[in-house]
Amino acid sequence: MAVSDASAFDGDVRAGSRVLSLFANPLTERILQAHLDGPLRLSVLHDQLGWAPQTTLRAAVGNLCEIGALARGSNGNSGSPAATELTPAGEELIAVGEALERWLVRCPMGAIPPHSDEAKGAIKALAGGWNSTMMRALANRPFTLTGLDKIIPEMSYPSLERRLASMRATGQIEAVEDSQRGTPYVVTEWSRRAVAPLCVAGRYERRHLPQETAPITDVEVEASFMLVLPLAPLPENARGACMLAVQTTADQAQQQGHNLAGVIVEVNRGEVVSCQTEIDQSPPTWALGTAETWLDVVIDGRFEELRFGGARPQLAADLVHGLHFALFGAE
Repeated sequence: MAVSDASAFDGDVRAGSRVLSLFANPLTERILQAHLDGPLRLSVLHDQLGWAPQTTLRAAVGNLCEIGALARGSNGNSGSPAATELTPAGEELIAVGEALERWLVRCPMGAIPPHSDEAKGAIKALAGGWNSTMMRALANRPFTLTGLDKIIPEMSYPSLERRLASMRATGQIEAVEDSQRGTPYVVTEWSRRAVAPLCVAGRYERRHLPQETAPITDVEVEASFMLVLPLAPLPENARGACMLAVQTTADQAQQQGHNLAGVIVEVNRGEVVSCQTEIDQSPPTWALGTAETWLDVVIDGRFEELRFGGARPQLAADLVHGLHFALFGAE
């Protein structure tokens, strides 16, 4: 994830963000959709889209070819550019755009039209909050800008301030009342639901761009669980503690000192009452799988691919079903 608009965002690019950022360019989805009917030469594509300069269109098509979403055919002996066609990876990339559209429609300030300047701003703000780990920090408790500056030292104060302002302007965070000095902020429900397109984008990266994009780390795992779990519907009688964990790679395990990343969730009367990132090596109840497995479970509902165990396996199953339903179950 140098072929997209990722250069528009300073700082590190985290898992899912590179592909997500492609859709800040309104041409991306329109080019993909135009190829659904078959191969297209650049001149024909330009006639269909009309409004984009041909140089800009050529660059966007080139980016999609670089990531394998489009493939160039042979131009024979003609001097004109070869036609491009949609690949299976490109068909999957369309699903990322569709997930983003479903998220944009739910904006609390009113549905955001796809391909609009508003959509571009919202996607950039989302990528900026995700890359900076601001979303992870605000998932569990309010923070002021000064507080965020203390726990995210790798990013400058002005950069954090810009990202926070962008997220607030687009309805992804909001201020909360507090008697303390400074203004604390929390993520909105809409921001929590942004994990859906991030998951679809992250799965695309793992399947089609594993060497070119950032790996899924404990940061993304913890942030995703903490953001979505408050939205997960649970049976009224659900109660107890459960670990939801992802098996990490050998390199990550060496860095972290353990081979799991995730959260310990406390549930009482069908409500999530706490969500902590400290992993218990002997949890009372648990659900476990690789990052790729968890993505398939959350996106497609392939629950049988996870391992469940402990004293209350039904609690673990209820939580996993709740995660899937919160993000994708109502589609």
